[in-house]
Formats: sequence, C-alpha cells, structure tokens
Amino acid sequence: MQKLWSVLFGAVMLGALLLFVVSPMTGWWLPKNVATFGAGVDYLYFLILGITGFFFILTEAILVYALWRYAGRRSGKAPYIHGNHTLEIVWTIVPGVILLLLAIVQINVWAEIKFQKNMPRPDGQTQQMEVTARQWEWRIRYPNAERMKSWEANPERALDFAQNPHFDDVQVVNEVHIWKGGSEPNNRHNVLVHLRTLDVIHSFFLPNLRLKQDALPGKVIPVWFAVTEHNIEKDPKTGRWMEIGYDHTTGKLTNPDMMWELACAEYCGTRHSMMRGRLFVHKDKDDFIAWLKWAEGEQNRHQPATTNAVAAR
Repeated sequence: MQKLWSVLFGAVMLGALLLFVVSPMTGWWLPKNVATFGAGVDYLYFLILGITGFFFILTEAILVYALWRYAGRRSGKAPYIHGNHTLEIVWTIVPGVILLLLAIVQINVWAEIKFQKNMPRPDGQTQQMEVTARQWEWRIRYPNAERMKSWEANPERALDFAQNPHFDDVQVVNEVHIWKGGSEPNNRHNVLVHLRTLDVIHSFFLPNLRLKQDALPGKVIPVWFAVTEHNIEKDPKTGRWMEIGYDHTTGKLTNPDMMWELACAEYCGTRHSMMRGRLFVHKDKDDFIAWLKWAEGEQNRHQPATTNAVAAR
C-alpha cells in the first residue's frame, strides 16, 4: 500500500509530461510568430525550456524512485549528514555556469529588440504611432496620410511626432494597424511605437510579435517591430476589412492563428482582463493608407455611421 503513493505520484508526473508532448498538436502552444525577431525569442524560450525540463524530469524521477525504493521501510535509522561540501559546490557551479551561458546567448536577441541604437529612426520610411495606455483601453494615435507623405519628402519632419501631437492626427481605440514587409533588413517594414501611460503601470503585449514592454508613468518608451505576414484584407463586395481566419458570413472562427491580440500583461485594476485590443496587419502600404483615410473620415464625420471598416467578431 505504501508503494501505491509512489505509483500515483509518478503517474501524475508522467501525465503532465505527456500533456506537454501533445500540446503542440492540440493548439496549446505558442501563438503564431509573425515578427522578424520572433525566431530569436523562441530560440531562447526553447533553450531555457529544454534545460529546465531536463532537470525537472531528473529530480522528479529520483523522487519517484526514492518513494518506491524506501516505501514502508521501518528498520534502521536515517543517518544525520551535516553537509557535503563537494555536492554543494557542484550544485552551485552547474547552475551558475548555465545561467552565465544563457546570459551570454541572449545578448544579441535582447540588443536587437531593446537597445535604442538598434531601433529604426523616425524618418520617412518608418511608420510611427503613439500608444497610450489607460484604465482600461489602448489609445493609438497615427499621423494622417498627408503627413506621412510629407515625411517621405522631408524625413526631418518625422522627428517631432512623439512630442508634438497635431489636431488632425488619426486616433483609434484598441486597434493597432500596420502593413507587412519582408523578413530581411533591406525590405522589412519597421514600426516605431512611442509608448505612454496616463495612470498606472500597464504592459504592452503583442504575443504574435513576441513583444512585451511595460508602460511607466511619466516616461515615453520607444518600442519597435517588423511584421512579415498580414491578417486582414478588404472585401471588394462590402468594402470592409475582414480578418483572415474568421468567417463573417457564418460567424465561425476558421483559423485562430490569424487572430492577433493586443493585451495588457500587467495587472492594472479591476477591469484588467478587459484591456484587450487587436493587431491588424494590412497586406501593403496602399491598403493601410486606404484604411487610414477611412479612419480619418470617420473621425471627422458628423452623421451616424452606416458600417464599420473592420468587421467585428
């Protein structure tokens, strides 16, 4: 009977391991990566997961063996061991070396994403937006189409976007709109976000871009990314932009991998779970500009709307 507990404990651990193995086949895995630097982040994740998973399985196997081997043993007295310097040195050096190697391996990935010197400059080619967090929504400010065109002619005009809002900027709530580019540095489309918060700490989290950045009160924090796939297209019949992966005629979700979320990853109050938005990636710049002009028109409209540009879920 005593050994039954070791079998039960071992079965639970084995079941957890099997669930982990089959999770990619059932959709319980990482969201689809569409960012240029996402592969580097995923590599670090899998590397750390492999190391920690190996030691987890090793320690649990030893524990289950000990439970089985010494179950119900009543004879003899366990020896009292004050310490083992050799063992303590080993289990201190091994994790220390592993952590040092991980710290070295992650430098290039961290530098590409977070170092400001590696971020795109605010010029005529870089798309800029201001994202302002507040309880409990994301407010996004875009330059209008005419201003973006003027940046192409004179890149110096793009330098003041973050510090100098204009009355005719386009502002939307909970929708990040960009367009896709290539995967190489010479053909990718860079997006520069100026991240703010109006109240408490929030965390700007785009899972499909492997991007997470806290928004801190009193600071403007630059964030950048480049996306290689699109998830929204304009329906020529209705004139609305439709998310790929969602059938709006039947109301059914056909491809969850193409539904890209914007979330707050820092608890910010009672409605934290409601602070969600969407990432909409257009197929090209022309399609984005068409949406931007539509959004500008809606912003300045004085009559009730007949339809939304983006078909709602």
